[in-house]
Amino acid sequence: MSLAGLVLVVEDEDPVRRYTVSLLEELGFEVLQASDGIEALAILRERSAEISAMLLDHSMPGLSGEEVLAQVEREGLAVPVVLTSGYDRASLERRFAGHDVAGYLQKPFRIEALDETVRLAVARRAQAS
Repeated sequence: MSLAGLVLVVEDEDPVRRYTVSLLEELGFEVLQASDGIEALAILRERSAEISAMLLDHSMPGLSGEEVLAQVEREGLAVPVVLTSGYDRASLERRFAGHDVAGYLQKPFRIEALDETVRLAVARRAQAS
């Protein structure tokens, strides 16, 4: 297990997912990947205890980020979630007001924003356990 933590990246667009994974690896995180919500939930059910944070794309075909988040909450898979989206943060915060979201990243994001947001989410996970 890397010191920085294990992060699950859920993103349906391959180039965006690859880019995000490479940035996280550069920042010292270990990374798992899922290309849709179904895959993400399968990984979480198996490994949620090890996963420090999840980067969740807000709009995906099939299960949306919102549906994945709702399912995570229903099943009690206690993983801090950072939502990624092309939408601005204010509209996301309104939309997800009822959910427990550890952070928001507006795409395209810079490595500094990614670093700060993911580390805050991981720290939150560490406090909870």
